[in-house]
Amino acid sequence: MDDYERVPVGDWSDVTEHLRELAEDGEVSESDEGIEITVGNATFLVTRDGRVSAEMPLHDFEDGEVEVLYFDHDRGAVRVENGDRSYEFRAPS
Repeated sequence: MDDYERVPVGDWSDVTEHLRELAEDGEVSESDEGIEITVGNATFLVTRDGRVSAEMPLHDFEDGEVEVLYFDHDRGAVRVENGDRSYEFRAPS
């Protein structure tokens, strides 16, 4: 994952900064609990306690114990790696 920038969920200001950049052409909704971005018909939510969920027309993803996110802004992607589970969200263009 050489092209990805590793961002711990505990570094909340960096998480929100990266998600805002990823949602450059979309919407951002932030609360005390977490941050959700919507780009086109896709959403990606991260909470401060490490819950991640994503919804796209053909699939969805949810994990409750995420400690680190991996961002690749050149590809408009954020990756979740948690044990044997892996998921990549790409903002629709």
